[in-house]
Amino acid sequence: MTGPYVLPDQMYIEQLINRLWTGREVGQAAVMVGAGFSRNANRITVSTPVFPLWEELASIMFDALYPNGIEDRDEKRSKVLSGAGALRLASEYQEVFGRMELDDLLLQAIPDSSYSPGLLHEMLLSLPWSDIFTTNYDTLLERTLPLIYERKYDVIVNASDLPGSTRPRIVKLHGSFPSNRPFIITEDDFRTYPRLFAPFVNTVQQSLMENVLCLIGFSGDDPNFLYWTGWVRDNLGVNSPLIYLCGLLDLTHSQRQVLKKRNVIPIDLSPLFPKANWPDAGLRHSKALEWLLITLLNGAPPSVMDWPESLSGTRWKPSPGLPETPSPNQLSNTDLQNIIR
Repeated sequence: MTGPYVLPDQMYIEQLINRLWTGREVGQAAVMVGAGFSRNANRITVSTPVFPLWEELASIMFDALYPNGIEDRDEKRSKVLSGAGALRLASEYQEVFGRMELDDLLLQAIPDSSYSPGLLHEMLLSLPWSDIFTTNYDTLLERTLPLIYERKYDVIVNASDLPGSTRPRIVKLHGSFPSNRPFIITEDDFRTYPRLFAPFVNTVQQSLMENVLCLIGFSGDDPNFLYWTGWVRDNLGVNSPLIYLCGLLDLTHSQRQVLKKRNVIPIDLSPLFPKANWPDAGLRHSKALEWLLITLLNGAPPSVMDWPESLSGTRWKPSPGLPETPSPNQLSNTDLQNIIR
């Protein structure tokens, strides 16, 4: 093969690059970060458990609510370990054990302090997003900030932080460890969110009126993905922005059509990372996101201030085994030298 493999969804990556790199300090693209992205953090010790996804959180709650010996336990389990089922289980858990115990379960199940931000967190925050929204409770994004020199982010963890904040911002939509509560997880939390957290909802709405939205770290049945994309569709209607769902989606044709009907454009990286070549699911996901972020970073227009680093390509050097990324549209060495003169 000569040159990089061209994804079927490459045209959408190019559109996202154009909205990111507008020649301004911040682009015309916002990103919403989900639980899957936290799995790209660095473990402090080898014994540290992985960050749980929704199905794994649901499994922990199910085992507490339905111990062995319960009639039809396996059948019940199969029905509630989806994203939406996790919200119902969280509601049950709160009713049985109390809200404090539910919060403690999340604090214990999500090993925030046992991880440090990874290289992909640095890459993500180095892009000129207008806003970074996250539904994650962990503090990995804000702990990445001392490593970022190109951009200064305001961190928003509650409504009182919004007045006077400037873009780019990191907005923690669903609470933040250890004590910015409630952690949004039950059915009632989602139902009452637009009323109780109207300033956050208004902030998202204003951002989406001006920007396209990129979703990273979400699956198609993630309740956060379903809630926020549904809210955008219901409230913004014909003014809804383009929403790009990025990652290893492994979509069927019918699943792709359902997403497009919801005004969600999939950027499916799975053709570039076939399962047969990447048997380790975690490594496959992290490599795919690395490829995407490097591609977006390489879309930056050339800058004299970056020379010769922008020509060497050493700052965001792909890890071994990563498929080739599309060549950035950069000025030649001679062109940059002429500008410097």
